[in-house]
Amino acid sequence: MKSIWSKLLELIKGNKVTTFVIALILVLLGIVYFQNQRIAHWKDKYQTEVKLKDALIDSVKYYQNARKERVAEKLTIQETIKNLEKMYGQLSDAQKELIARVKELNKKNEVIAAALIVTETKIDSLLIIAGKDGNEVTVDTTKKMVNFNNLAAKDTSFVFDIDVNNVLPAHFDVKPSMLFKSIEIPNKQFATFQWKNDKKKGYPISFSISNSNKYIKVVGLESYAIPPLDKLKINPNGWQKIGNFFIKNGKTVLYVGVGAAAGAGAVYLMTK
Repeated sequence: MKSIWSKLLELIKGNKVTTFVIALILVLLGIVYFQNQRIAHWKDKYQTEVKLKDALIDSVKYYQNARKERVAEKLTIQETIKNLEKMYGQLSDAQKELIARVKELNKKNEVIAAALIVTETKIDSLLIIAGKDGNEVTVDTTKKMVNFNNLAAKDTSFVFDIDVNNVLPAHFDVKPSMLFKSIEIPNKQFATFQWKNDKKKGYPISFSISNSNKYIKVVGLESYAIPPLDKLKINPNGWQKIGNFFIKNGKTVLYVGVGAAAGAGAVYLMTK
């Protein structure tokens, strides 16, 4: 960067017209920069408010990924804990619990991102028929017991071994009972934070979690990320990199432009 400025200064010293043109361009760039800074400030403030509002009222959305897994996704809350505590009355019970947990962890180390996930296992309309889908049924007339299991089935998303007692005719006043010997519901969860491709709202962050087991359903989801997480700074595209350069070096560009313009004006007046 220093070599670029040194070459620019050499060019300015050698040609008065070029000096004036370059100075004028730099001054205009400086004016545009400060104007854009002012607009960006209010835009960032607006986008921050919109992102927070959207995250607080967003509901869990479900879809299926390429692995045929059920995915639950919801926008992430991005605000300081201090400000969130001020708006405590606007938070749901789950959001309050999430903030309380983050605040507790922050006493030891600052939390970058966190999520509170509520899941439930629901078996709905599962029909067990002997000889179908690997299901087996054994009847013990001596113990008046019937055993249902699918231990030999290929489908491992739901494994069961159940004894049903008192099912043979005995005493009519004795109600049948069922003993759940074991129910295994293996599951793999994969969680990610990602940028939502929404330029108008400043690329909000969302949190998603996938479950490999079809019987596992996410019924509640809240997530939190520290406010400094900004796509424009962390993962900018080409145009955003150019914008970041002027944001970082805008004052230098303006000062050089004003100084060059003043020098060019003085030279012009003296030689006319």
